[in-house]
Amino acid sequence: RPSSSASSASVSSSSPSTRRSGTPVRRSQSKDFDDDNDPGRVRVSVRVRPRNGEELKSDADFADLVELQPEIKRLKLRKNNWSSESYRFDEVFTDTASQKRVYEGVAKPVVEGVLNGYNGTIMAYGQTGTGKTYTVGNIGKDDAAERGIMVRALEDILVSSTSASVSVEISYLQLYMETIQDLLAPEKSNISINEEAKTGEVSVPGATVVNIQDLDHFLQILQVGETNRHAANTKMNTESSRSHAILTVHVRRAMNEKTDLGAKPESLGDKGIPRVRKSKLLIVDLA
Repeated sequence: RPSSSASSASVSSSSPSTRRSGTPVRRSQSKDFDDDNDPGRVRVSVRVRPRNGEELKSDADFADLVELQPEIKRLKLRKNNWSSESYRFDEVFTDTASQKRVYEGVAKPVVEGVLNGYNGTIMAYGQTGTGKTYTVGNIGKDDAAERGIMVRALEDILVSSTSASVSVEISYLQLYMETIQDLLAPEKSNISINEEAKTGEVSVPGATVVNIQDLDHFLQILQVGETNRHAANTKMNTESSRSHAILTVHVRRAMNEKTDLGAKPESLGDKGIPRVRKSKLLIVDLA
């Protein structure tokens, strides 16, 4: 059962000037797929987790079914003795890949884009038990090396946002059966979603928003959210695979750089109002 031992994460980062997207390509030499210079296309990576205790006990012959070729970013699935299929990704991570390696290969470029004023999305999807929550949301209480993408992304954002002119705010929601639950204020349920007619911008005005001071503060908030998520799923008698966790990070940076001597500061608009650069990062643990 090779599919039970693979976890994949798709990454989307778009800029206003680009709308093209890319997907996993089977037996393809697509130029668009090779275009790493396109900041707007979707990048898709796959991570294979180690076999668990049950799989080791049953001695599942996983190695004969799945062949990883990380050096050429391919994964080959053997269908039978005479047939196999190859799939190409932006990154292929073996079961020995560290959390740091996965973050740097998958998420860090998106985070850097957010710090430069672009919106970005990091989304993990796969079967139940493939390691999505570990990859994305692991807090790493006992070992910082085990921290997932959420913690590492906030760490990078906070390190780059030490100035008083920068603010970092988060909300943490769970989507279950088309109902939005606030993981930072569990008494809030069935929160509405608004879509701006002109821009298409989607917002959740009823969600709790927390201004993050430092990494320790974020870890505390994330732990509250994880505790509430577990409690909500237990109360509803649901499996984690039926709910999506969505962390939204808002970064606002007041522009205070100046142009040449005597010119109008770039931080001021036409009416002398200070400019603020806004960007948003979405990290989704998808069912």
